[in-house]
Amino acid sequence: MQEWQAITTGAAVAVAVASLLVLVGQRTRRDAEIVLAVVSGSMALSLMSPWMDGAPAWMRWAVAIGGSATCNGFWLVSRALFRGDGGVSRVHVLVAGGVALLIAAYRGGTLGTHGAVSPWVAGVESLLTLASSTLLALTFLEALRGGWSSLPRAERRLRVAFMLLFATCVLTATLLGALAAAWPSLASVRAGVIPLCAMAMILFTHAALWHRRRAPVATVASQPTPRATPGPLGDEDARLARALQRQLDTLQVYREPELKVADLAHRLGTAEHRLSRLITQGLGEKNFNQMINRHRIAYACARLADADDDATILDISGDAGFASLGPFNRAFKAATGCTPTAYRAAHRTTPGAVDMLQTDARS
Repeated sequence: MQEWQAITTGAAVAVAVASLLVLVGQRTRRDAEIVLAVVSGSMALSLMSPWMDGAPAWMRWAVAIGGSATCNGFWLVSRALFRGDGGVSRVHVLVAGGVALLIAAYRGGTLGTHGAVSPWVAGVESLLTLASSTLLALTFLEALRGGWSSLPRAERRLRVAFMLLFATCVLTATLLGALAAAWPSLASVRAGVIPLCAMAMILFTHAALWHRRRAPVATVASQPTPRATPGPLGDEDARLARALQRQLDTLQVYREPELKVADLAHRLGTAEHRLSRLITQGLGEKNFNQMINRHRIAYACARLADADDDATILDISGDAGFASLGPFNRAFKAATGCTPTAYRAAHRTTPGAVDMLQTDARS
């Protein structure tokens, strides 16, 4: 290994290890930070593979297996970064794990072969090339998802920077690999550039995570649970539904902290069991409390996103109908994926998001 290659590789390994230690040392970690910790450790091992010549077989196998969560792992990082907590499901982990097995199998099959590749290793290499190319494309496309025009300007800049850096790193490594096949002298250049690309992506991702902590995205896991399909309403139930909607939209009864289904049934002049049946079967709600909380959160979101509203979080939670701040914070984070303070900071520049929440509460 040439001196400059050793310097760039050593620097990249140091950055990857430092990234792992920083992420592991955090008290609270989101999905993106957990996955990045795994990728950082795996990338450090992968970058160390050129130093394994002459090392014991068990060590080379450990590096081959441990360094198998690179491009596949970074796909998971991009999902968690741009989709929030819940963007990485068990299925995605299994897909990334399958690619990791291909990487480990290929590297293990080439240990000590000195360039001689068996037919089965060649087959694994073909599968690995296809799988890696697919995940690289999906990683790039993650930054394009969502309503681009409704995103805050800072979020759009973050995504454009991610795409530019990621595309530059991937295309540079790919182009140098293709040229090295024709001009072997370029192989040493590629070997020195890849650590620089790895280091740049790790550092950029840490900057992106810092931004994400200030401006969270709504998470997949925290999206409202789809309501059941409403059943057909008879004339009497339709009348009762209109009266209920008036209580919610016009009179805003959900802002009363002690509101119970029996209280609302009494105001509507109907039996409690009939109102409960209308809410769950006729309107498709899970239950009375979920319906009320959904309206309370939508009300709070509108207040938090209003730049002219300087009320405190405590005041807004009380006005929305929550008896205390603790239940409000828990319900708000479960519904939006972030705290009320973070929501206020992130959504005052995107009024369209408030309109959607209000529409969802009324539908």
